[in-house]
Amino acid sequence: MERETVSGSFPLGSRLPKFELLNVDGTRLGSDYLNGSKAALVAFLCNHCPYVKGSEDMLISIVKRFQADGLKTVVINSNDAGKYPEDSYEKMKEKAHALSLPYPYLHDESQSVARAFDAACTPEFYLFNRDGALAYHGTINDSPRDASKVTKDYLSKAIESVLEGRVPDPQFVHPLGCSIKWK
Repeated sequence: MERETVSGSFPLGSRLPKFELLNVDGTRLGSDYLNGSKAALVAFLCNHCPYVKGSEDMLISIVKRFQADGLKTVVINSNDAGKYPEDSYEKMKEKAHALSLPYPYLHDESQSVARAFDAACTPEFYLFNRDGALAYHGTINDSPRDASKVTKDYLSKAIESVLEGRVPDPQFVHPLGCSIKWK
């Protein structure tokens, strides 16, 4: 699935929605966790999607690289675990442990947060500036399924811009991945 255009219901400049979800460590957190950061990244991922599997190592590296500079990140799985058991909360906990994820991995069982963001696929990234306004929406790179073919790292470039107080260029790069599995 490829999202061709910026969301009409959640365009660039939109404010970070309020949300709170169950993290894999059993705590609840969400938008309040991101408040006060120089850059806030919300990523919609899951466990089973080959595009997520192909880009997750890069995401982990990006998050680790920019955390000390003021980036805060949450990753959200909104897929219907009834139809896709690999995306269940228990499997999310297993994945977080196996990969030593450097960010909270949140379960959006009701899918309300994905709908608030008008998220369409996995992986899909929303980067907010220090004022809580959406500054970048899109993909991580130009080859999310196959890391060996990456030539453009869009997400790092966007994060650098936001941390420096600049507007990312580009601000939107169409996400490419698996569709969110709606109930």
